[in-house]
Amino acid sequence: MKAILLMIFILAVLANVVSAQIKYDEEQFRAFDAKGNPVTIDQIVAAAGVNEAVFLGEQHDDAVGHAIQAEIFRRIVAKYSPERKVALSLEMFERDVQIIVDEYWRGLISEAQFMASSRPWGNYKTDYRPLFELAKDKKLDIVAANAPRRYVNMVSRNGRDSINSLTKEAKEMARTITLRRTVGDIWSEV
Repeated sequence: MKAILLMIFILAVLANVVSAQIKYDEEQFRAFDAKGNPVTIDQIVAAAGVNEAVFLGEQHDDAVGHAIQAEIFRRIVAKYSPERKVALSLEMFERDVQIIVDEYWRGLISEAQFMASSRPWGNYKTDYRPLFELAKDKKLDIVAANAPRRYVNMVSRNGRDSINSLTKEAKEMARTITLRRTVGDIWSEV
């Protein structure tokens, strides 16, 4: 039993080391448009230029997906910024830590203080930090986009109407992000 536990521990450590070392490699993935046609990263970046918003979704624990995401963001920034407004919105940061994100972005606090105060996900350093630091270096806006966990939990336990009992400021933190066009509208064009 001890041998099995030791092997599981070693495999877990190795998996973390390997995932932290994954770099973008176009041969590791295939991308398709809404009609199922293959597309390249360059085509994705070109499509980003004619759209108001670009959503880069991923499986939170997929290192290859994060490497692709970072490459797409890097190319979008290189091609369109500063001529067009490019910003980074991260679901992994809750809205109530926006001030901490801003303080780190402006160089007012250290990265250690930022990490201790912003409640980042466990894979921040390997999977999201490259995006964050690129946006920070290029002086792009960084948005802490997720509703705070306490409000998500409250709504899941008590229903959506429970938001009505919050203060005006708390409601702002709990709100959903509204776009002029729906995600479905934007997705249908990809």
